[in-house]
Amino acid sequence: MTKKIILGILFSTSISSKIGAQDFLQKLDKEFCICLSNKTNYTDEVFTTCSYEVMSKLQKDLENYHKNTANKSKDDFMKDLMIRLINNCDPFFIHMSDLKKAGMDKFKNDYKEISIDSLKNKFTNTKLLADYWEMANWYFANNKTEEAERMYKEILKNEHDQMEATYMLGLLYDELGKYQEAKILYDKVYKNTGNIQYRLYSEMDLKRIK
Repeated sequence: MTKKIILGILFSTSISSKIGAQDFLQKLDKEFCICLSNKTNYTDEVFTTCSYEVMSKLQKDLENYHKNTANKSKDDFMKDLMIRLINNCDPFFIHMSDLKKAGMDKFKNDYKEISIDSLKNKFTNTKLLADYWEMANWYFANNKTEEAERMYKEILKNEHDQMEATYMLGLLYDELGKYQEAKILYDKVYKNTGNIQYRLYSEMDLKRIK
């Protein structure tokens, strides 16, 4: 009888702890989204500011949460937070979309002054995969999507685990609206690198597919 009572208490405590953790995470997500909603633009600095404001506001709850989930690192905690925000907070989705677009704009601008003929000549002389890669990027940056796709695939045919080409092909599929194909590639890059950026891009595409 005593053992049953003890087990019952432990079970109730465990359930209560889980519910408390869930309540805290919901509160955290809500506060974060409210903070982002009140900002006029969505930059890394804004995200950092909201992180500080919200974590300070919920400091005691945060400390209790970490005590009850000692096996979860703070890095994993932030990753999980961003994944939830991508799915449940439109301002954060916009923030990540803006960052992605800014990166793509810079990528395309970097290739504006480069001649494809010079890249072709260089590859003819060297036969290096790096020069082939530059040609693929040039085609992508200049909206020659069929050529870019063919060349990225050729790179991956020779080097299956070339994560940069995998990522760029994912970005290309995103621009073509092939979100399912892009998601698969982002998942592969995330699995190989652990970089949360690729997981977030995957979650964004999953949301678009839905």
